[in-house]
Amino acid sequence: MKKFDCSIGKKLAVPLLCFAFLLPASECALGAEPLKWTENKADVRIYQTELSDFYEISFLNLDSNCEESTYERDVKNGIRLLMINGGFVPEPETVLQDGVVYAPLEKIAEPLGITYNLTDESGNYLTLKKGDATLVFPRYNESTVLLNGHEMAASYYLCDYDYLYVPLRFVAETFGGKVQYVDDYEKTYCHEDDSESPNWVKVSVIAIEMPNGTKPQYVSKNGLEKITDVSVQYQKDLIAAKEETNQEIEQKFYYDASAVTYTGKKLGRFYVYELKGFENFPIYFNEYTGEIYSESAGLAFAGLHKGFINIGFMLS
Repeated sequence: MKKFDCSIGKKLAVPLLCFAFLLPASECALGAEPLKWTENKADVRIYQTELSDFYEISFLNLDSNCEESTYERDVKNGIRLLMINGGFVPEPETVLQDGVVYAPLEKIAEPLGITYNLTDESGNYLTLKKGDATLVFPRYNESTVLLNGHEMAASYYLCDYDYLYVPLRFVAETFGGKVQYVDDYEKTYCHEDDSESPNWVKVSVIAIEMPNGTKPQYVSKNGLEKITDVSVQYQKDLIAAKEETNQEIEQKFYYDASAVTYTGKKLGRFYVYELKGFENFPIYFNEYTGEIYSESAGLAFAGLHKGFINIGFMLS
């Protein structure tokens, strides 16, 4: 995890957390629309709080253009973020049971492009549809399902917590989705392993890509070219800002801004790149939109923000 002073974030998080127990997260900002999933919106930040095992997860609300927070308790398997078609699902509330990840149907149906009905005239308990495919769970808490009328045995079943939960991977893949489970995001992409730290929490990411009739517009080479151009311009702007205020420009500002490489990794629809000297802050390029996201540098110990790495924050 990033070694930055997060005392300010902790102090701010505590009063917010107290109110979070009184109000639903979506109502904390008066008049704001509830947080909702949006395709290609990958802004997310995770902060530690002063309460043990509680973490503040901040999302950008496009309706209010403000950041709004939810809170999650670290369970033995850590925090799981859910990304579908390039956008994080606010408050996914996934559950791990017997090695299988389950998710609330009402929270994932729209992002997955699925419609559903509970208990139809035939007595089927749950019917899911997407395009020409129909998946039926005839009975609650039973693993036999029907796919387009053909019976098949599944290793999963429906379960009920606060919502009706469905097996996430099974449902997504049944309707043509590709599921990627990143067991430890920071170790995999940020080369960080702070598991010996008393404040450590593992952050895992489930990235799902669902077919929606559109095709990627860019390849990894396009991302490398664009990110390199942005990196070089960012350094020029950084130095120019110093010159305008007559500040001394230290040697560290003359890092090799063109030393960008493609890691060969992807996170959902994002190609992953690194800048030499800042390898702990991966850069992401959306193969559909061409937008750039970067690992957050600052108070958040993990998270993505739209735009290039905030190198100025680290060098100032």
